[in-house]
Amino acid sequence: MSEFGFTSHAYADDTQLYISVAAASCQEAIERFAGCLERVRDWMASNRLKLNEDKTQITWLGTRHQLNKTLSQTLTLRNATVLQFSTAIKNLGVLVDSQLTMADHIAAVCRSGFFQLRQLRSITQSLTPAAVKTLVYAFISSRLDYCNQLFVGVTGRLLGKLQSLQNAAARLVTGARNSTTSHL
Repeated sequence: MSEFGFTSHAYADDTQLYISVAAASCQEAIERFAGCLERVRDWMASNRLKLNEDKTQITWLGTRHQLNKTLSQTLTLRNATVLQFSTAIKNLGVLVDSQLTMADHIAAVCRSGFFQLRQLRSITQSLTPAAVKTLVYAFISSRLDYCNQLFVGVTGRLLGKLQSLQNAAARLVTGARNSTTSHL
């Protein structure tokens, strides 16, 4: 096996390639990765499939110190396609940031959840309590539960954001007021 061993996974229409290298070897790794990506594209073409380079996402994962050593921010393929490295990529519905903090994913879950709560709040008077519970589960709780194992080890500040969303959802279901709201 070479110094740069590749690992891959395939999920329906998603193919994922991984490579583990030292930060000092990033330029050589990029060249090898580009070659591997081109071989995948060629194999797909020979099997009547298409690699959609517009949807292809690449990122470096590591500590801030390691990421500062990665000089290249682009990967160029033989057909002149240039792929930009991203600070966060979507993997099976989860936003994975380059330092694996889960901050981008939690922000997206909270943004979506609070949007859904605002939408639901405007129609709760027209719904039964059971319907409100069902909709809150469908739009809020299910998003909080999806891949929640990835939240192990995240900071208390990030968990607090998720807790705020869950508390707001509970207040909507129970009809309780926000305990931090001042009553003038």
